[in-house]
Amino acid sequence: MKRNTPLITLLAGAALGVILLVASMLSTPSSTPVSYSAAAASSAAPPSAAPSSAGASSPAPAVTGSSPASSATSSADPAESSAAPAESSEAPEQSPAESSAAVSAPAVAASPEPTRTTPTRANYAGRVGGGGGSVAVSVHGDKAVAYVCNGSTVEGWMRGKVEHGKLVLTGKNKAHLTASYHAGKVTGDVEAHGTDYSFSVSTVNKPSGLYQATAKVQGKTIKAGWIVLGDGTQIGSLEIDADTATTAVTAPKLDVATMTAQVGGLVLHAVPVSGVTGTGF
Repeated sequence: MKRNTPLITLLAGAALGVILLVASMLSTPSSTPVSYSAAAASSAAPPSAAPSSAGASSPAPAVTGSSPASSATSSADPAESSAAPAESSEAPEQSPAESSAAVSAPAVAASPEPTRTTPTRANYAGRVGGGGGSVAVSVHGDKAVAYVCNGSTVEGWMRGKVEHGKLVLTGKNKAHLTASYHAGKVTGDVEAHGTDYSFSVSTVNKPSGLYQATAKVQGKTIKAGWIVLGDGTQIGSLEIDADTATTAVTAPKLDVATMTAQVGGLVLHAVPVSGVTGTGF
């Protein structure tokens, strides 16, 4: 047994060496990647920290590679700039249309002027200047009838033609009227029984306007005339002898609803003198 003790110790040391060798071999692969990665990291660090000649040249291809993109961008810019003139070139095409619309606008604004035409069929009535009487004018086509009265002795019937918006009417005992008329108004002067009035009267609608009535009394023709104003006021005179028309008195009140008036026992039947319908002309 004692002879074998050194051998056993030798074998145990050899086994221990083998175990240590195997352990060393097993530990070597795990330590190698660590040193490799550290070397790789250390080799990768110099380009970022301090560019070498090779590192400085490597970014150059990246720059040259990006230059086509930038050239493509610069080449696109002319396309956009060329599109801009196209849009600006359209602006002059629109401006003539706008300017023509602006030029045509005054023509449209001026168009209402011709619409203010003089009516060829209308009735006018109102008080004369100073309020001393009233006047009525009826226009029917190229004819006109007028009547002026102060409700008693001053009165006169006149007739005549309408020419270019002007009225020149005449009646008995040198009664006359001169006036101009347009849409909505007649303005002028009238004279009857030596009394002159100026006037400016507007259009009226039924029942306002001019009315007349005639009748035979003892072989003479009597004629009454009434002017009905817009507020319902009546001004009228009655000619005792319509053939001479030298004497007039205040006319009886006219019932507009029945179109009648009564003088003593005589009933007068009135008719409108209307430029709209043409009655009384």
